[in-house]
Amino acid sequence: MRKNLAKISLSTFLLYGGVATLVYFSLFLKNIGLNDAQIGIIVSLFSWTALLARPIGGKIADSISVKFILLLGALIFSLSLFSLAAVGERVPIIVILRITTGLGFAWYSLGSLLQSVEGAHLRKFTSNVSTLSVFYLLPYFIYPYMAIRIAKKFGFPAMFVFGGISAAISIPIILSIKNTNKKEKTKVKLKIRLEIFLLGMLNFFLGWSVNVAFPFIPLIEKVRPGVDTGLFFTVVSLLSVLIRGYFGRLLPSWGKPFILIPAFLSFSAGFVVASFAVNTPIFLLGGILMGIGIGSIYPNITAMTLRTAEEARRGVTMGFVSSMGDLGFCTGPIIFGFLSYKFGLMSSFLIWAGVVAILPLWFTIKLSRKFKG
Repeated sequence: MRKNLAKISLSTFLLYGGVATLVYFSLFLKNIGLNDAQIGIIVSLFSWTALLARPIGGKIADSISVKFILLLGALIFSLSLFSLAAVGERVPIIVILRITTGLGFAWYSLGSLLQSVEGAHLRKFTSNVSTLSVFYLLPYFIYPYMAIRIAKKFGFPAMFVFGGISAAISIPIILSIKNTNKKEKTKVKLKIRLEIFLLGMLNFFLGWSVNVAFPFIPLIEKVRPGVDTGLFFTVVSLLSVLIRGYFGRLLPSWGKPFILIPAFLSFSAGFVVASFAVNTPIFLLGGILMGIGIGSIYPNITAMTLRTAEEARRGVTMGFVSSMGDLGFCTGPIIFGFLSYKFGLMSSFLIWAGVVAILPLWFTIKLSRKFKG
């Protein structure tokens, strides 16, 4: 179990290194002449695809094997990044590849979560998921910083190749993971209990938060040249890793619903600080606050979902909750893109701060009354 967790963690670091290079995908689209509204639509295709793909991936994982969905996802994702390096400024093909990167990422990320808890006792789920989720974030320490410098020096195609190589290296590691037993073919149906629905909605709001912060934060450089956004992702990752890997586990409410309230409020405060930042140090304070939110929200929602789900339906249950996060990822950039087009980038960050602070509260309070574990 420990060896498999170590292997899936390492492969996750490498594949998410490829994902981390895509935080500058919006800047790539801006450079080929697209406006903020168009960027929001194209960026969201990644998550629209994941929204549809994760439930299918969950059924495949439940009926065949977790390793199969891991390998398939990694292959699709790495090939898509290499293809992005070759298409130039042909927008229709870029759109197709944005969809295929979403498909590959959706299946890999779902498989990695399921793999991290296979064979573990329920009380270890939060610990295992928190450990794995550290490796989701570690690439953001360095990959975005390197990616933008590669793009500035050699062009965006070189940046996509850089990400593709990292993702491709994960494939032999996945192949070395011990095979799980082939599962019996049964009709796997999802029972959406209230707890699962509430967890899905909270994951939806997390998707809104992250997929507005990550694609649109780099555009601040276009509005305020005194702000260097390259270190933002490093700061977010550092705080998130520390919280997931160590500090968060010291909290008595870790793994329980009420940890989500201060986490969402911290995310909201990060948007407020970013909207007023005129220099890099102040801007990075916003990154610290967002890092606290990202570090706390995701592993807790995921662990609560996996503990609540029936073992035979774990794949489809996690597929549903993950797809709700994808729905947030899908709709967030579209709404924010049009807000930015109408009100301006910095004012839209303030509007979004209010949304993130208010909407998740009711769902968290309701969940705390239903969740057991």
